[in-house]
Amino acid sequence: MTGAPQPAAAQQGFGSLFSYNQPAKKPAARKKRAPAASQAAPAEASKPANETKGTVYAVVSLPDQHITVYDATGRIAQSRISSGKAGKRTPTGVFSVIGKKRFHRSNLYSGAPMPWMQRITWSGIALHAGVIPGYPASHGCIRLPNAFAPKLYSLTDMGARIIVSPGDVKPETITHTILPTPKMQLAPTAAQQAAAPEKAAVELASSDASDAAKATAAAGEPDLTPGGEASQQPALLNPIAYAVALKKQAETERLAADATSKAALEIAQKTGAEARAATEAVSDAEAALKRAEEKLAAASQEDRANAPETTASTGAATVPDPELVADVDKAREALDQTRTFDAQKSQAAFEAVEVYKRADEAAKAAAERVAEAERRRKQVSVFVSKKEGKIFVRQDWKAVWEAPVTIRDPERPLGTHIYTAVDVETDGSKVHWTAISMPPENAKATPARRGSKGAMAEASAPSASLTPETATGALDRIEMPEGARELIGELLWTGGSLIVSDHPRSYEMGEYTDFIVLTR
Repeated sequence: MTGAPQPAAAQQGFGSLFSYNQPAKKPAARKKRAPAASQAAPAEASKPANETKGTVYAVVSLPDQHITVYDATGRIAQSRISSGKAGKRTPTGVFSVIGKKRFHRSNLYSGAPMPWMQRITWSGIALHAGVIPGYPASHGCIRLPNAFAPKLYSLTDMGARIIVSPGDVKPETITHTILPTPKMQLAPTAAQQAAAPEKAAVELASSDASDAAKATAAAGEPDLTPGGEASQQPALLNPIAYAVALKKQAETERLAADATSKAALEIAQKTGAEARAATEAVSDAEAALKRAEEKLAAASQEDRANAPETTASTGAATVPDPELVADVDKAREALDQTRTFDAQKSQAAFEAVEVYKRADEAAKAAAERVAEAERRRKQVSVFVSKKEGKIFVRQDWKAVWEAPVTIRDPERPLGTHIYTAVDVETDGSKVHWTAISMPPENAKATPARRGSKGAMAEASAPSASLTPETATGALDRIEMPEGARELIGELLWTGGSLIVSDHPRSYEMGEYTDFIVLTR
């Protein structure tokens, strides 16, 4: 059974790592296992998805060819796997589920079936149901027994952390001053009532009942009696309850902004139509004046043609028809008035469009605040890269913040460590952290030199300067930039994580991924 204790070398990861490269030794181990029917079953039954507590994540040990699933209570499931064979080895590192599909076929290998597929890289690595021969046999994917794959599929959500390790590793409880704690905040003024604990719990229930209960408890039960404490001092909200209140306020603002934008658009459309009508009226008035002038000119020409002798003998011009002259004056006056009206309507239309543009921008900003508030309810991830010399913060798979970070003794390796906020105190003011430290890929002893036994032993030990730090030691060497812990504390809740590594962010990262760190 996979859950049985491993030999000492296998527990350290090195002995198993060497045997991983020698699949010829596997048949002996397979003879000890039960017939094929039991091979298809997971080594250990898993908890139902609705019974898990806190964040769920999985650790794949390549040398031991097994996967272990954890939640806030510890190990909840374990199963055998089959990883990539020689030449197609499964990469090690820190991944997350970036795609899930119940029925899937390979895009790389002739449409091979990959049921219960959970993608962890864009380059084609995924967990899925498949044949488990007892040794690495895949083209890089992590095969799961047919009975276990759907159970794991139900336990994980998009973004669930998957750690693929070159040795068997287990989460250990850790406390450290550098690990952030949730920041308690006053509710937004406009959303004080919406942020009441019972309403926060209702809002959260649809997405995470356990977090909702904790958010409600963390916000506290207010004393609403006259003179009660809550009536004098508003309760502080944990990050989740605060995000709920912030979203309530943002949605109220968005509704108002949308209504204002809609009304402004209607006014802009109305004044625009009026401006167009006024412009058309100017054209009509210009045409009317032109007709009146042409009519007057034609009448004058006719008068001169009918009385040429009188005009010539007296030397006086013919007198225009007074009515026609009056018509021309009226047409000219009407044109002036129409042009004035057109200018007024055009200015009103311009101003209405400007008002609409501002209202539309306000509506978009309000929608962004809603999205921002919704993002604050998602898991936050932090990555400290020694290679890049920076700290990066992402939430809901989107970049939030980055800044330079100082690593003391930079010539010494940090290793790769994953710290996870697995559970929260009842009052919401503190989270419980676990740490997983990845064993180094190249943890090989230096060649022994001739001499005394003591000298040989000393030579065979790994160099202290090349030995990665412990999970605590790695945190000791990090100097967080100003404001980093406070920013993270505003977003931190169960499921939040901190990754510390010598390595940079992987090229496998994309717009819809959490941090991905390749260690091989």
